[in-house]
Amino acid sequence: MPIRGLGGWWVLLGVGFPAGTMGFLAGDNVRVKASGALGTVKESNGHAVKVDGAWLHQEEVEHLPYMGSGPCHARFQQTMLRIKDPKVSVPFYEKHFGMKLVHWIEFPQWKFTVYFLERPRDGQKVPECTLQKTSVENERYLWTMSGSTLELTHNHGAESDASFKVWNGNTGRDAGEGPNFAEEPAARGFGHIAFNCDDVYAASAKLEQAGVKFQKKPDEGRMKGLAFALDPDGYWIELVRRENLGWPEQFNLSQTMLRVKDGPASVEFYTKHLGMTLLRKLDFPQWKFSLFFLASMTPAEVAECCSLDPENKHSSGLNPDTPNALTKVAWNQCLELTWNHGTEKDPDFKIHDGNAQPQGFGHIGFLVDDLETSCAKMEQDGVVFKKRPQDGNMRGLAFAYDPSGYWIELIDRKATFSGICSNY
Repeated sequence: MPIRGLGGWWVLLGVGFPAGTMGFLAGDNVRVKASGALGTVKESNGHAVKVDGAWLHQEEVEHLPYMGSGPCHARFQQTMLRIKDPKVSVPFYEKHFGMKLVHWIEFPQWKFTVYFLERPRDGQKVPECTLQKTSVENERYLWTMSGSTLELTHNHGAESDASFKVWNGNTGRDAGEGPNFAEEPAARGFGHIAFNCDDVYAASAKLEQAGVKFQKKPDEGRMKGLAFALDPDGYWIELVRRENLGWPEQFNLSQTMLRVKDGPASVEFYTKHLGMTLLRKLDFPQWKFSLFFLASMTPAEVAECCSLDPENKHSSGLNPDTPNALTKVAWNQCLELTWNHGTEKDPDFKIHDGNAQPQGFGHIGFLVDDLETSCAKMEQDGVVFKKRPQDGNMRGLAFAYDPSGYWIELIDRKATFSGICSNY
C-alpha cells in the first residue's frame, strides 16, 4: 500500500503522486466535507468509504493533509533538547545529518527561542526558513506536518555563559562505576536520539573526517556496528544501520530513547492515548531489561512497512514479539523505551525527567486535531496533566505526564503563536 505524505502527496520510497489518484485506504484520516467532522476510514470499496460507522461516497470526504492515529489523531512530532548556541547547533544538524530548519519562535518576554529541525524526504516541499527569517506559513507547516522534528531550546544568553552546560542524559548514580557515574541524578531518563543510515561504518568515517566527535565508534565496545556521535552540547546521537531500500537520503531521524520505570504501563499509555503502534519488543532476561519500539503510524503505514520488511513474517499481522526489521524500513521516528526489570516495584525509584536540575532533554510532543477534546478525554481516562489547554499564558498547547513522569506536550494543529512571539 502507498504511504501518503505531506501536502496531500503520496510518497512511496520518495516518489510522489498527486492525492486523489489512488482513492482511500483503511486507516486514512479524513474530513467530512458537509459537516467538517474528522474521522478515520474503516473500510473502502473503491467508490464509497465507511467512516466511523457510516458509509459515504468518496466525493463526500477529503484526505487530511497530515497523518495521525488513535482517538486524538495524534502524531509524534518533536523531541525537545536545550542547547547552548543555535548558531552552532542548527548548522551542525543541517550540515552533518541533512536536517532542515523549518521554523523558529522567539519569546523575548520569556527570554528563550525554540528552533525546529526536520529531516525531510529529498524533494519534499518545505517553506523557506533561515535563522534570520520565518513566517506564519512555516508555522502552519510545522503544526500540520506528518514528520518529526528536533526542537532545540535556547535560553537567551546561554551562548555567552562560560558555565552553561546541558545534561546529556547518560550520567547518573545508576550508571554504576565508570566515566558516566555522577551523584545526580539518582536515576537517568533520556538517553539519546538516533539516525538510521545504510552503512554505519562509512557514515561514521565521514562524520569523523568532518570533525564530529564520537562517544563510541562502530568497532568499539561489545556492541559492534553501532556508533554514538556527539553533538555540540554533548548529546548522544546513535547511528543505526537500516535496510538498504535505495533511499537517496543518507540519514533519517529514527529514534528518541527514554528510560522508563514500568515498561508495560508505558506502552499502554502511548498506544491507548496517543495511538502509537508497538513495532518491536526485545527482552534481555540475562541482563534484566527490555526495549520497546513504538511509532506513530496509520494502518496503511504499518502495512507498507511490513511489506518492506526483508524478514517478511507478517502474513498473519504485526506481532511485535516476533523478530522483525520494521524500525529499519520505516522513515518514521520511533520512541524507544528502555525498561530495567524491577524498577516498577521500587517505590523510591524515580526517572529524572530532564526538567529539574540537571537539565538537558525537556519533553516529547504530539500533534492533535482538537486539543481541548483530546485533553478532556485523556483526563477522563486518568491521565494527569501539568498544564491544561486553558492554563497559563500560552493557548493551543498542553502538557500531560506519562507513567514515568515525563512531560508530554500536546499541540493543536490549529495553534498559532503569531502576536505572542516577536518574529512573525
